[in-house]
Amino acid sequence: MVHHQNSPASTQLTLESFSSGCGVVVLCWNAPADSDRNAHKIAAFMGAEATFVCLTTAVLSDAAALRNLIPRCTCLIVDATTLAKAAEAMQSGISGLQSLTSVAKHVFIRGFQPTSRHGAILQALSSGGLLGIQPLPNTPAKFQVAHEHRKWCGQLCGLSLGEVDASRENCFVEVSEERRHDVFIRAGENPFFVRSDNGETQLFFSACRELADLDDQVPRGAGVLSWFSRLVPLMIFLRGALGNRVWHNENPRACFIIDDPLLRNRYGFLDYRRLAGIMRQQAFSTCIAFIPWNYRRSSKEVAELFSSSHAMSSLCIHGCDHTGGEFATADFEVLHNKAQMALERMRTHERLYGVSFDDIMVFPQGLFSPEAIAALKAAGYLAAVNTDQCPSMVTETLVVRDLLDVAVTRFADFPLFGRRYPREVAEFALDLFMGKPALAVEHHGYFREGYNSLETFVARVNALEERLDWTNLATICSRAYLTRTTEDGDVYVRFYTSRFWLKNDGTQTRRYILLRRQTPSGPAPSVTVNGRAQDCERKDGNLKIRLSLDAGQTAEIRVLSGGPGSAGFSRQWTRIYKTKVRVRRMLSEFRDNYVDTNRILSGIVSRARDCRARRKTLKSAAGERRELGRNIRSKLH
Repeated sequence: MVHHQNSPASTQLTLESFSSGCGVVVLCWNAPADSDRNAHKIAAFMGAEATFVCLTTAVLSDAAALRNLIPRCTCLIVDATTLAKAAEAMQSGISGLQSLTSVAKHVFIRGFQPTSRHGAILQALSSGGLLGIQPLPNTPAKFQVAHEHRKWCGQLCGLSLGEVDASRENCFVEVSEERRHDVFIRAGENPFFVRSDNGETQLFFSACRELADLDDQVPRGAGVLSWFSRLVPLMIFLRGALGNRVWHNENPRACFIIDDPLLRNRYGFLDYRRLAGIMRQQAFSTCIAFIPWNYRRSSKEVAELFSSSHAMSSLCIHGCDHTGGEFATADFEVLHNKAQMALERMRTHERLYGVSFDDIMVFPQGLFSPEAIAALKAAGYLAAVNTDQCPSMVTETLVVRDLLDVAVTRFADFPLFGRRYPREVAEFALDLFMGKPALAVEHHGYFREGYNSLETFVARVNALEERLDWTNLATICSRAYLTRTTEDGDVYVRFYTSRFWLKNDGTQTRRYILLRRQTPSGPAPSVTVNGRAQDCERKDGNLKIRLSLDAGQTAEIRVLSGGPGSAGFSRQWTRIYKTKVRVRRMLSEFRDNYVDTNRILSGIVSRARDCRARRKTLKSAAGERRELGRNIRSKLH
């Protein structure tokens, strides 16, 4: 879900402005506060048509003015403090809030504080089902999503995820003897996100004190689950209330990536024939992140397994020589040559062994620079897939909206898809909920104890989404998109790669508006659809393409940028460099095939690493003590 749209200025709007109705109204007091703007950002990010409407004491004292001010809408988002101020301004007090919230089919109320005033509002609007708000106990707990309500909670149903932060969240006090509401999410055992019916209006109450700002920077290594309570309840609300009018993914896909191994019968703990048998039984796909340096070293027997299994087994590109941080440099020429050499080696491997590959880069050690992304784009790659989506050794971090998007595109408008280790299935559930592909990664050591862990993981991911399609990375990336449909039937599509395939799966002709991020500066790209030139425009940071497709018709869209071409590499590497690469590769393979698989050798290496880590810690501590001593002496003198 994506949309880099700033919140517009606050405006008081009349009913005539919404003759056809409004998707989302963010109700404010006097002028939008930061929390209101955060709500608007989230709604706009999801593709909802959202607007501010501001209440004032003067308007609330005039019934006719109030009716004209607030339009009928599908969703109303409001802070509990705004409702408290509105109740004070209305002659009918808290009871008047019923008519105020009845303008919408669905109402989301946030920002409750454990006060008697907020408690009275909660009790009145929930028809007595919720009695008040209280702080959460300061004990370790997770959020629990209800098993039911699949329409609203999607892939998150039944999961335990995130960490409850008692300093940031409250909870509700519910009536114990009878249930007049539905608890969608609990914080530990306590109601946190609750739905209550009030006539024709459904009210949703969130106990989170504040919403996330999508433009907040993200600390390196942080995951989206850190923002769960401040994001997901509102997203669940908008997804369930607006359906296909907000961004969603109709074709969820997945792949399991294994880094580094050669195509030999065995590599470390990885046995290709056993893996192929399990893939056939469980119907899932794997992709080998193949090191191009090994392009002449594959086994023809194993290569036949890949060429015969089509999309279930595939290769992508894992660096070039796989040296330390080889794509973390800022030297564009070096990076471009590396990217081109990797492609040439993979093409040679395909000619020698008959195994096709996906022109998708996985960076060695996960390290890359912004210039590396630009080099991949210039070399004609389809995408990059990486565990870390923030460039190495760059102070600039991503913002929350980057982590929520299907792919990070802020670097050279080139898509960088995220992947993660198969530890917390809840992280994959949130990826799928946001419309991302479920991309898992491991190394040969994952199979140390056999393949049960892999089978269990695949089964758990499949249980999240019955429509899940396991396939190769090229298919996943080139068909990654979000879609939403307007009231007049136009289908908006947000896609990410320069080569994109779209099919009209409907039974009637559809009008499509395709959007792809495009930096305003620089030369305008050219676009072809099924090989023919297509008109497009650049607007609001997007490339916009309009086309119609008949039922069952497929379109191949190509976006050709006017950057450096993809001519062959020109740099010649020195004999010393080549020797270092060979030694590194041989040592890495010796470690994987002999050290890791031998308990005695593995134990020796593990103890040596522990000793080295302790020495490093002691050295660092000694340095800190010396620095402290110097500071003390300088102050004494």
